[in-house]
Amino acid sequence: MIVDFATYRKSAFRYWERKRIAYNLALVPPAFLGYGLAAGVSAGVGDQPHHGWGAVLFLFVLSAIGANACFSLGYALEFVFGSDSPDSRWPRFWRPLLVLLGTLFAMLLSIIGGRNIAVIEFAYK
Repeated sequence: MIVDFATYRKSAFRYWERKRIAYNLALVPPAFLGYGLAAGVSAGVGDQPHHGWGAVLFLFVLSAIGANACFSLGYALEFVFGSDSPDSRWPRFWRPLLVLLGTLFAMLLSIIGGRNIAVIEFAYK
């Protein structure tokens, strides 16, 4: 049961927004890895890029916006399952586990997304 909702809401937003920075930084290397591996394979077989760097950058920004929208689903879980009672396991166990598992899943998706951006760039016309 939530005793002081305003204080709980403030601490929850502070927790999630601090984690958002780490989340975004964790997604950059896998996205570029997926892009680099797919672009390296495509360029290795002679495919030429069909889009400029502006289009590729736009697709990465669009992917980042989507990733942040998915991260915001953590707020929904926070306010459905969260509790500020002293005996609650949510802040100590479930919240960090959700951040960890969500970030690992997002890293997998960012590898796939980077690969898909490279496929779009080097696709046959």
